[in-house]
Order: sequence, then structure tokens, then C-alpha cells
Amino acid sequence: MAIPVLKLNLAPPPSFWRRQHLIVGWSALGLGLLALLTVGGLTWRAYHKADLEGQEAIRLSRQAQESLAQQSAIQNQLKAINVQKELPRWRLAERILVERSSPWSRLTAELERSLVQDVRVRGLQRSRGSDQQVVVKLKGEARTREAETAFVDSIHGNPYFAQMILERESERQGGGIEFEITLPLSATPPTYLPLPKYGPARKVAAAPKPVALPPAKPKPTATAVTPPPLPKATPGPSAPRPGITVDMGAQTTPARPLRDPRPLDPEDQGPRRRPRALNRPDQEVRR
Repeated sequence: MAIPVLKLNLAPPPSFWRRQHLIVGWSALGLGLLALLTVGGLTWRAYHKADLEGQEAIRLSRQAQESLAQQSAIQNQLKAINVQKELPRWRLAERILVERSSPWSRLTAELERSLVQDVRVRGLQRSRGSDQQVVVKLKGEARTREAETAFVDSIHGNPYFAQMILERESERQGGGIEFEITLPLSATPPTYLPLPKYGPARKVAAAPKPVALPPAKPKPTATAVTPPPLPKATPGPSAPRPGITVDMGAQTTPARPLRDPRPLDPEDQGPRRRPRALNRPDQEVRR
């Protein structure tokens, strides 16, 4: 009887490391190098940032020291100022600053913006109160009570004026109303806006309705009348020329006719012609 053959493989099977150990090794080496480079870059960035922050801290400390030095210098200057001596100058500067903040040009422009129809300004005075606020005293007159009310409403609606105080109001003898008001200016005036191109519309009275007239009667036409023809005029003896007569006793001697000292036109040196008679029915022919 034959002996059976047994198939035995005592070698272990090949693993993944044995099959891919070269690729896995180089990959691990590359990842290690990449991690090393990343850590090195982050470390350099942190050191660089720390260096910049240190330089910024040094600069800020120097600025703080300079600010302290300037502050101490300013304090020394303020201690050296004589308040009683410089107070008039400060008040003058404050007054100039306040007056420049509300110049006459701006004041007149705002008054022009607030004016209405049938109201006019007769007097204007600007002064400063005890609280250093600019106050305007205005004298004006209005033609009607409605015009005065419209002017007061316009002043109230202008933010350039803080408020309006009516000091006096009276009626004029010839008609109209006189008033005096006080206008304190606003401490923070608004931005200037250009005035409108045209002022308030003028009130026009309504025109009376036209009255219908009866149709005119036709006039009779006049008939032209032909006048009868006039007889022709016969020429008569020529009239003597005018002259100057000199009285010498009983005799009367005709003087020579006066001559025109101006030279005669060659066309006028011929015999004079008598004007022709006008053929008009309402005039007679004279010789």
C-alpha cells in the first residue's frame, strides 16, 4: 500500500508590510519631514510676532514718556500764566469767535428768508446778553394783522433763531401795525442753505367779471355827393411887388424892393410862376 503525500506549507503568508514596506517607509519619512517643516515655520512665526510686539511695546513706551514730558511742560506753562492779565484777551477772543459764528451776512440772509409780503424792517440792532448769547432787536411794521401773524410764524419756523419775544406792538395813524421783537440766536446754528431764487408770491386782487354789453346797432352808410364843377378862373393883371414907401412931404415915392442877401439858385433866377388854382369845391379861386 502506497504512502499518501501530505501538502504542507510551513512559510507564513506574505503581509502588507512585506509587500509594501518600501512605499510605506518613504511615505512615513516624508510625513515626518513635512511635520518638522511645519513646526519650524510656526515656531519662526511665533518668534517673529513676539519680536514685532516687543518693538511696538518699546515704541509705545517711548511715546508715553514723550507725552508725559509734554504734559509736564504744558502744566508748567499753565502755572506760569497770569489769569488776571490774560482774562481780557480771552474774553475778546471769545467775543470775536461768537460774532464770527453769526455774521451780519448770515443774519440778514435769514431775516430775508423769514420775511413775508406786506412786512418791512425799519431797524436792526445786534448785541450780546449776560450769558454771551447774541440777541437781535428788530423794529418793523406790517400793513395788516394777517401779514404780522405770517411773519411771526415764519420766525418761529426758522431754526436759526432760538425764540421770539414780542416787546411792543401798536397801530399806526395812517394804517398798519408797528412792532418790536427780540430774537436770540441759536447756540448751534444750522448749516446755511441758499436763498430761493424768487421771493414770496405777491397777492393779486381778483379781476372784476366783464359785463356783457348789448350788440351795437349798424350805422347808416353815407352817400357820396358829387359837387358841381367850378368855372375856370381867367388870368388877371399881375399884382405889384411889395415895397417900402417913403413919405417926403406931399409926394410919395415908392422905394426899391428889398432883396434877399442869400444867393439865388440858378433854377430860381427865371420868371416867377404863379401857383395854380386848387380845384377844391370848398375854396374859392383867388387871383
